[in-house]
Amino acid sequence: MSRAHRAAVFRSAAFLLTTGLTIGALGAVPAVADPVTVTGVSTGDDGRLSVALPDSQALWVKISIHDPARPDAPVLASTDELSFSWEHGWRTDQPLRLSGDAAYGDYPVDVDFRLADGTVQHWSGADHGRAGLFGYRLHTGVATAAFDRAYTDYDHRDATLSGTVTTFDPATGTTGAARAGTQVRIAWSTLRNGTWIDISQTVLTDESGAFTLPVTPGGTLLSGTATVVAPQADTDPDDAQAVPELDAVATRYRITAEADKARVYAGKTFKVSGNIQRLTPDGWVPFANAPVVTTTHAPDPWNHTVTDIMGSAAAGADGTFSYDARADHTTTHYTYVQPSDYLADYTDPFSDEVTVPRAGQIGNLSANLDAYRTITVTGRLKPEWICNAQTVTLQYSKNGRDGWQNLASAKAEGGTAGYCPFTIRALGRPAGYYRVAHGESYTLLPVNSAAFSRSRIETRIVSFDMTPNRPYRNASLTAKGTLQYKSGSTWKNYKGGQIVLVLRPKGESTWYWVVKGTTDSAGRFSLKTKAYEDATWGAYLAADSKHFYSESKSEYVDAR
Repeated sequence: MSRAHRAAVFRSAAFLLTTGLTIGALGAVPAVADPVTVTGVSTGDDGRLSVALPDSQALWVKISIHDPARPDAPVLASTDELSFSWEHGWRTDQPLRLSGDAAYGDYPVDVDFRLADGTVQHWSGADHGRAGLFGYRLHTGVATAAFDRAYTDYDHRDATLSGTVTTFDPATGTTGAARAGTQVRIAWSTLRNGTWIDISQTVLTDESGAFTLPVTPGGTLLSGTATVVAPQADTDPDDAQAVPELDAVATRYRITAEADKARVYAGKTFKVSGNIQRLTPDGWVPFANAPVVTTTHAPDPWNHTVTDIMGSAAAGADGTFSYDARADHTTTHYTYVQPSDYLADYTDPFSDEVTVPRAGQIGNLSANLDAYRTITVTGRLKPEWICNAQTVTLQYSKNGRDGWQNLASAKAEGGTAGYCPFTIRALGRPAGYYRVAHGESYTLLPVNSAAFSRSRIETRIVSFDMTPNRPYRNASLTAKGTLQYKSGSTWKNYKGGQIVLVLRPKGESTWYWVVKGTTDSAGRFSLKTKAYEDATWGAYLAADSKHFYSESKSEYVDAR
């Protein structure tokens, strides 16, 4: 019977006794205490019988074991040599040995007992099922279990658990080696990769009752159990035997390393080199064959799985290492020994950064070529986390394919929404193509926007003249001239252009609008006004959305 079963039986018995005593002690209401009686029997691993009679003051307890399989139900064993303890109740002083040729099996137990008040009672185990049976069987259990070493470490990760299994035979009262092939289940918990996990494995005994189990813990083993399992019908397995703890001793190391490049292109490699040492009783020595890795993740003291390995190699006999690490994106990288429970977690890794320039994007372009030849382009450079303070350049090409010329540059900056906005202004061209370009920087690869066209028509005012040249003050004054536009390489007369006549009085810097007019079919205009005062006169084209602004030469008129 297992220790847990026995304990349950005696707890039940103790509860009955305690309940009876408590009710009697209260005495508030007359009550009859529950009768003290046997609640069950159990068989120990040593072959002794325990009776759950919760009365330590009983005057006499006797047990008798019968064989109900025989017609006369003979008594196979009987004794009144029992002693009381609160752990076992009334237990026989010696293992029970059945007389004659009694077979291994379960036999009902009769219990006769006399209480302190002189009452004699009889309890028949046959009336109580399993709780009334004596297990007359071989008792087989693990007697010893020990590891061949006190701990495992980085260099010694294997251990062997050895043990012996013995059998107590109640028929002879002797203990000897268990049968060959007895199954023993070894169960323990181990710390692997920062997580406690439960493991069990079954081994078989040899002819001497011994067993061995080679283990590679990978970390600390907590104390476990060794238990006989799947016994034969004539065998009762003993309670589990404790398996001692097997500690994992961590090795402390130190590492120095460096990367030969801080910037590479995607998919290209950089070299990581360094030296690694381990601490021993003789001091710091080269950590030969240490599995060094470079990865994008710092070592995790709880999870030793390493992902995103950029490169790795085993250190040489002198502790040096050198290998290529592949970079696919800008990242911090760490170099350390592949973590395990055999390495100290507090060792600082080597860390550095590698920049991998990536392709940016130029989009959301808007461009306006105004009448005064200024082209203004706005747009966005992505991605935000590396686009800030990057230089973008507006370029011009006549055909949009080659011959690109730089016009002006600006900074893409101030991004807070996934992009960095920019605005570029430059002197535009009458016709052609534009694009925004980003040359290669430390963090971004070259990128150009799609080409786009903008154009306006060039204009000019020729033959401008004010007549008469020396008019009297407030006399009639006429402004004449011709407005032209450029078509290809030829200048043609511009019909319907709106001309504005302006003057700047002598001694002033401000121009004033005087009169407007429209050119005729030959592009000519004739605008009438007066000679108000001494002034400089001029005319300009009030440009529309298709034409560039243009202005005439200026002419001074001295009003007498």
